[in-house]
Amino acid sequence: MSRAQDELRALIGSYWKPQMAVAAARLGLADAMGDEPQAAGAIAEAIGADGEALARFLRALASIGLVVDHGAGQFSLTEAGKRLCADHPESLRGMALHVGTQLMPAFAQLHDCVRMGKPPADIRYGPDGFADLNDDPAAAAVFNQAMVDNSCRFVAEAAAAYDFTRFGTIMDVGGGYGAVLAGLLQAAPDAKGCVLDMAHAREGAEAYFAAEGVADRARFVTASFFDPLPEPADCYVLKYILHDWAEEPARQIVQRVGEAARQSGGTVVLIEKLMPEQVQADPDHAIALYGDMTMMLWDGRERTRAQFAELLAHGGLALTHTLALSDNHHVIEAKPA
Repeated sequence: MSRAQDELRALIGSYWKPQMAVAAARLGLADAMGDEPQAAGAIAEAIGADGEALARFLRALASIGLVVDHGAGQFSLTEAGKRLCADHPESLRGMALHVGTQLMPAFAQLHDCVRMGKPPADIRYGPDGFADLNDDPAAAAVFNQAMVDNSCRFVAEAAAAYDFTRFGTIMDVGGGYGAVLAGLLQAAPDAKGCVLDMAHAREGAEAYFAAEGVADRARFVTASFFDPLPEPADCYVLKYILHDWAEEPARQIVQRVGEAARQSGGTVVLIEKLMPEQVQADPDHAIALYGDMTMMLWDGRERTRAQFAELLAHGGLALTHTLALSDNHHVIEAKPA
């Protein structure tokens, strides 16, 4: 066999690994296992699983580094496996559930999306898709917790790379449970702020603010970013907002944010991935393109620096500079032109 065939075989055959992490998250496995080695039978009883099937499942998890097989049917979590615990400070359980319940079913229809040039018929997208979360608390909770899991890392990096302490008020536009706002307020202890989002995120946001110790400086405002923003701020932060939308709705969003920034003299800060102008077989490029394929399934898109500059100009905003974070994420600053 050729090396090229081996590489493709490995790529195709890797499908099962994320499915394993998703299944572990759905079972609540990590939360049941604790810190000490346990017998597979005891773990199975705790989560209501078949003992023999779970023992086989745990051995498979050991092969991909999520648990340790101590022999004699005893298993414990690795450091990576512990991140599937709901209460771990670096938990990715919400992200795993989001991938398993929402992204994987959509990616199974990617060929139809490519063929038609639009999301498959059963994927709700755009304003209607987000509005559906108001009527589906379970789906809303999975989506919003996944955004928290993702945001905690990158907001910490953004706060270290960019000076948010110069802002007295920060608005987290479309911020869900407010992980971005909470992280920025912790980094800027003299600032206050609000999350602007739909009603489905209010309860989770208020609980998150309390848990993160910023409830006295953070509020939730129920509103749409397609409407005039209801109050001014010194800094308008949008993380993973513009990539959710095709050009026309994205222009509407930046027009509203641009209006507010011109009135308040505020700064606009995006936290987004940047698409390369020319793609190579590179891990950072793969992260950007994975994001673009995900967004294409919901009629959104990742953008290059030049495309962001053009988009922001529709809101009367000038892209002033970008700062690189990890995994091809960037802080993108814009100010009224």
